[in-house]
Amino acid sequence: MGDIAIAAPVVRATAQTNPDTFFTMVSRPYIEPLFTGIPNLRFYPVDFTGRLKGIPGLVRLFLSLMKLNPTHIADLHNVTRTWILRTLFFLSFVPVKYMKKGRKERRLLTRRDNKILKQITPVYEKYAAVLQRTGIVIPENEQIILNGGRKYIFPDNSAQKTEDRFIKIGIAPFAKHKAKMWPLERMEQVISTLSKNPGIKIFLFGGGNKESAMLQAMEQKYSSVESMAGRHSLSKEIEIIRELDLLVTMDSANMHLASFASTPVISIWGATHPFAGFYGLGQPQEYAVQVPLECRPCSVYGNKKCYRKDYACLMNIQVSDVLERVEGFIQKIKDEEQKRD
Repeated sequence: MGDIAIAAPVVRATAQTNPDTFFTMVSRPYIEPLFTGIPNLRFYPVDFTGRLKGIPGLVRLFLSLMKLNPTHIADLHNVTRTWILRTLFFLSFVPVKYMKKGRKERRLLTRRDNKILKQITPVYEKYAAVLQRTGIVIPENEQIILNGGRKYIFPDNSAQKTEDRFIKIGIAPFAKHKAKMWPLERMEQVISTLSKNPGIKIFLFGGGNKESAMLQAMEQKYSSVESMAGRHSLSKEIEIIRELDLLVTMDSANMHLASFASTPVISIWGATHPFAGFYGLGQPQEYAVQVPLECRPCSVYGNKKCYRKDYACLMNIQVSDVLERVEGFIQKIKDEEQKRD
């Protein structure tokens, strides 16, 4: 989901920039809302659990896509499944371009000793480079960051934000891997503190039965807290995120969904690092909450166990650190509203 949420504004903005070129985005059905509303951008849903399962399924998918008469193929994922597909297209004389992941620079960034701690190429720029190599015109980075075609699916609600008497804060406390997830009990302390402010409404985000149950328990426990988990479609959830003043999240898909929706994000980082190229699109670097450690980052995706076994990268982040960032952002909102008044 995170990768797709990063790719969405790139694909959308590129389709807008090339109105005479027809684009087909091929992916899983549930992410279709990220690609709607642009006339020359079609979404082609695929379900790999049924007749498209395994290599025979990929062959069926290839034959179906060939009926669309594609002139170019852009592989934005570069995994085994897409490697097989692009090989079939190549053998059928359809030009293919694919994303170069930059594994060497990632290794230099995440190795245990003598790290080269510097920003590597953001993933959204790598996606744009793939599309550019097909021969089409690529929009400026600013265009991708500022709208990416979002205006086609989101109304301008800036007036609603300033007129609303409540500050709306979203909190997404979960991540796919342990090395990317701040202890839930600490995030609950953040929720508890913020819920005591009568001028704040809190919206909780998560997925799956287990996460939904935990968030619904918090909803019952604290005032002005409402859980969104398991209650809305992806399209509706993005609309709700769009209406937030701020989202507090891990290095997770929710960070990228909020960035797609032009919502400011305060993100909490553990084993991973914004330098790896997966920072929220358009989010200021100072919105990242992280601690300097010689071992950070130890992973690009957060899927490695902590060799120190103490997860200091997360445990050293205090509740006060996050509350300070949130309260600073709230004050910034109030200051801006006073200027407008």
